[in-house]
Amino acid sequence: MDVQWFSRKTDGTATIYETNITFNKTASRYFVNTYAVLIGFDKENKNVVVKALDKEEASLNKYNGLTLYKVSIKPTYGRINSKQLITNIQNYSNFDFQEVKMHKFACSWNQEQKFLTIYLEKEVQG
Repeated sequence: MDVQWFSRKTDGTATIYETNITFNKTASRYFVNTYAVLIGFDKENKNVVVKALDKEEASLNKYNGLTLYKVSIKPTYGRINSKQLITNIQNYSNFDFQEVKMHKFACSWNQEQKFLTIYLEKEVQG
């Protein structure tokens, strides 16, 4: 008998709704000890970048004037709430929340830079 056993899915995903970004358990674990995050858009690669900051980093002068977002971490997910943030992301993408209520994307963690990349070109179904 030739059996192929199935393993638990461990890919990080980020789901963008009209008012928030929700991370699955795999993606949210990188923000457990995070004080705040910076969120930006990589124009060259068309990705959203979420940079984790500890309390000391968040208080540095180089982040003055930038919006820092809080990440709510729950046992099975993480979430950043901000309708204005989603509006900013929509300026670089073509999300239509009238027809589809959410968009789910693959994401990955860059340990060296301490940021999560959300790949807007890699929409996940389901």
